[in-house]
Formats: sequence, structure tokens, C-alpha cells
Amino acid sequence: MNQKNILKGISLVLGLVALQACESEFTETGNDLIGGGNFDIVSYKVNDIKAYNQAYGPVDGSRLNEVPFGYLDNGLFGGTSNNLVVQLSESSASMSNLGDNIKVDSVYVYVPYFSQFEKTENKVNIYKLKNVYGTGAIDLKVYQNGYHLMDVDLTNGTASKFFTNEGKNFDNNIVGGSNNALNTSKKIDQNTAFVFKNTEMVVYKRDKDGNIVKDEKTGEDVIKERLIPGMWLDLDKDYFTKFITENKTKLGQPNGFNEVFKGFYFKTDGAGTDGATGLLDVAKGKVVLIFHADVKSKDADGKEIVKNERREVSIPFGANTLGSKKFTVSTMNTKRAVEYTSAKSEETTGAQTIYLKGGEGNMAIIDFFKTNDFAELQELKKDGSLLNDAYLTIFVDKEKMGKLPIPERLFLYDFDNSIALSDFVNDQFNSAQYVKQGYSGIFVKEDKDKDKEGYYYKFKITDHIRGLLKNKNNVSPKLALVVANNFGSAGYTNQKLLTKIENKPTDVEAVSSFSVSSPLGVVLHGTNAVQENKKMKLELFYTKAKK
Repeated sequence: MNQKNILKGISLVLGLVALQACESEFTETGNDLIGGGNFDIVSYKVNDIKAYNQAYGPVDGSRLNEVPFGYLDNGLFGGTSNNLVVQLSESSASMSNLGDNIKVDSVYVYVPYFSQFEKTENKVNIYKLKNVYGTGAIDLKVYQNGYHLMDVDLTNGTASKFFTNEGKNFDNNIVGGSNNALNTSKKIDQNTAFVFKNTEMVVYKRDKDGNIVKDEKTGEDVIKERLIPGMWLDLDKDYFTKFITENKTKLGQPNGFNEVFKGFYFKTDGAGTDGATGLLDVAKGKVVLIFHADVKSKDADGKEIVKNERREVSIPFGANTLGSKKFTVSTMNTKRAVEYTSAKSEETTGAQTIYLKGGEGNMAIIDFFKTNDFAELQELKKDGSLLNDAYLTIFVDKEKMGKLPIPERLFLYDFDNSIALSDFVNDQFNSAQYVKQGYSGIFVKEDKDKDKEGYYYKFKITDHIRGLLKNKNNVSPKLALVVANNFGSAGYTNQKLLTKIENKPTDVEAVSSFSVSSPLGVVLHGTNAVQENKKMKLELFYTKAKK
């Protein structure tokens, strides 16, 4: 292929000065291009690109790195309840010497949110909550779970799977039935009108009688610990007094605790509002039992004495890692809206509109270079120019989204092989706000003051495109585009689908865990969008010698 052919449809970029004027915005093109002197920077817009909708349905909800929780009515995507089952990492050691005549003073659950310190007002620390969407209340009920969670699937020896549509298994195995909720506090923001709060939680030091200790000099309450914002629920103390008394012997035996207490089941629903959903840092969650009990000991003369003491036992939640015997299960109940569920795949022509949805959701499949036996890819290979950068840009349908919350990030990966792209794996560019900032996929906001368009996502997939150009064979695996939260410290993992997706060369049996964890949806302009300037596009940037 000669220079004239490859330059057909290729436009010269205005130059390095204009490129550098993009204020080092990481989503802008041109921050690492080579040019000047005897070289020009040229751009090429790929013609052979097609994207279409693909639903994936129920998925394994166990051992997620990021755990969604709450109820959110997400407009045209419908309302979804994200329910949660957690096990407790209890050893027999802390439960083997509880004492006699036990009476629980209080029992509470605490699970932190993901947050960042923001400011202090009136001696109270206020945080910015990350990955919490919506401001409404939810109806929350906490039960003792009676459904056994096997760690290993005995049929094949792999880690067990619990799918997001299996909520009835937990509903039908609530200890004491559905009327036996444990979060019975008179504070309605702990049950029928639960809300996500952004203020710290202060735990005060108490004496043997349970009274708050005062500082002798200042007269102020003595603080025992400060906790970052999280879910705090006071549970039914009488229920746990009875439970511990009846199971005391078993609780002190190896594995006895988890035999009689299989964990908590957190069930959510709407509370007359649009609700709210957020991510829980379950690995740092705990349940704390504070009780009085008669404890036997001996005095200096060897005589047995009995004292009624105030004691405290803190039991952490499970580690939630693959293969862990203590893990979480997320179940989902979605009331799907008509517009979202009626969206056509449009696999043949490419979709005008793309609907992405997390949870039991929807992805986009993106195909490059497949038409006419990879004709466009072959032409690009023949040219042999130096590829500097490749960017995939996807525009949000602003009108359809309206005031709905927009995901802060999307995730693009290899659909055919269910693996991350090399651009994602190799990117070490992390900022205080975002992990893998170079690979990006971060939502770009509109800035009218700077005349910045916004409302799009952009991915840097240079390594992926270089791989296609260097490959001796003409191949281009399909890519999957899904919603995500900020990646945090979590790496790429897959969750098994209940029903595999038919695909060539092989069927797809998993979806990225990032999508399962995200409670949001977003409407995008597809490759066949009505507005030409809003179509999904792949741009390649080359260094070319001047003639």
C-alpha cells in the first residue's frame, strides 16, 4: 500500500503546540506523541468498527472484591435491591470462656464505606463517600442466615458459586422467619429508613457498669475509638442473650460457632424514595458483643470466687478472598424498565444506542477490523508507520441520561478470552484519585467555562492495537465494554455466568467482576448513532516522515 492510499481519510493534526495545549488532561490525545523536525503527526480514524448490545443475566455473586449494597431506582434501568450475606471469621478461642448467667448489654454491626477525609466541623470529622449513589432512604432488614454456604463445589472441587438470582434460598432459610429481623433499634435510620451518612462514628470508653467514662480534668466523655463512616446497626440484645445461652457449649468448640451461626443476611428494598446504593468494605466489617457474665476465679488462698464482669468480644467478617471459607454472597432483585430491556442487540449493523448496566446487566461487544477478511487491518499493516497512540472514545447520550447518576468509569477488556487488555495490565500511572489513569475509561465532565465538550469516556489501547498490527495472522478479538467503579486496589477478576453467551470461536462463560459490583447504568451513542459527531470512534496516531 503506498503513502497516498494510507493517507486517504487521514488528517494532519494541527501540530505539537496545539496538542500540548490540552493542559495535560490525561484523556486528551497527544501527550506522548513524537513529532517535529522531519516528521509529522497524522491521525487515522478507523472505519471498520461495530458495537452492539449484549445482556448477560444472573452471575456468580460470591467473593466480590467490591460489594454493592442497598436499593436504587435508577430510572430507565429500573430499581435493584442489592442484598448481602456475610459469614463471620470466628475461632473457638474467644468464645470458649464466656462465663455463666450471660446477659448481653449491646450488640452492633459495623461495616465501613469507602471514603476520604474532607473536613472537620464542630469537632466532627466529615468524609467524602466514594461509590455511593443516590441520597434516598432504604428499607433494611438484618436476619440470622440459616442457609449453609459450602466453600467448595463437591462436584468438581472448585470454589463454590452462588448466583445473584438465588435470593429465595436465603429468604426461605431465615432463622426464625422473615418477621424475625435483628435490627430492632428505635432509630429508623438503622432499619426502615436507613441512609448512608458521611460523618465519623465515635465510640466512647465505658466502665464496668457500662457508663461512659468522663475525663477527670475536662469532664468530657473519653473517646475509645473513632471510626470512618460506615453502616452501624444496633441489634436485638435479648435475641443474642438467648442465642449465646442456648449455644454456649457449642460456641467454644472448633468450628462450633459457624455451625450454629451461619452469618448475617442483609436484605434491602425501597422505602418510598429512589433509595441509595454504595460499596461496603466488608473485609473490615465486624460484629461486637458487649455483655455481663459471672466469671469464676480463685483468690490468693485458692478459694473460688465469682465476679460479674463486663466483657467484650469482637468478631470480624470473612476475608472474602477466592477459596476463603468465610466469604460474602451478593444477591440481586431487579425490576427492569421497559426501555432498557427492549433494547435490540443490532449485532449485524451496529447499535445506534448502547445500554450498559451493572449487576445482572448489559454490556457492549465491540468489533474492530473484521469486515472483508480484515481488509482495513491488512492495509494498515502494509503501511508500517510508527503507531504512537490509539484511543477509543465513547460518547454518553446526555438526553437519555437526564439527571441519572453517571458511572465514574467504564472497563474495556478482551471478551473472547475473558482477560484484561495489556494496556490495563501494564499501566502503572496512578493518581490520588484514580488507579490506572493512563488506561483511563474515566468519565470526562463538561466544562462550559473552558468550552470543553465532556460527556464521554476515552480509553488508551495503544498496546492492544500494536499487537494486532504486529501479529502475522489477521486476528482481532471482540472487546467487552462494561460499567465499573474506580478500580481501587482490586485487580481484574471474572465472575461465572449462570447462562453462557454464545460466541465464536468459543462461548463466553464469565463477565468482569467490575460490572457485577457496579449498581449503575449508562446510555451511550453507538457506532451507528444518528449524530455523526457522537459515534463511537477509534483513532490511531502515527509519526510519518515528511516528504
